[in-house]
Amino acid sequence: MKEKTNEPWAAWAEQVQKWMGNPAAMNPFMMPGASLGGGFANPMDPQAIMKAIDPEEIDRRIADMRAVESWLKLSLSTLEMSIKTMQMQRDAYASFAKMNESVKTSTEAVRKTVKRAARGSRK
Repeated sequence: MKEKTNEPWAAWAEQVQKWMGNPAAMNPFMMPGASLGGGFANPMDPQAIMKAIDPEEIDRRIADMRAVESWLKLSLSTLEMSIKTMQMQRDAYASFAKMNESVKTSTEAVRKTVKRAARGSRK
């Protein structure tokens, strides 16, 4: 006697393995109700697949996926915030560089003016 497993997907996986072992079972053009031989169910029959899936198991998996979705959204928002922070830092450094260049230009202009004024006062 075959041992029954508690995993609701086991029956479905077993059925898929049977289909894979019989190429005729994988024929999508098979007429509904046609016999596959060997006791195989019609692979196009959704009830044959879904009868092995427990609705409580589906609900549990949906809840698990929602938890993963929430975690991914949190990770995405953290990543977006990190990107925005780095963009702000880049813009701040660019502003400081422009200010530094402006100060250098102003300082150089003041030096030239002072030198001209010093030369003019000597004459």
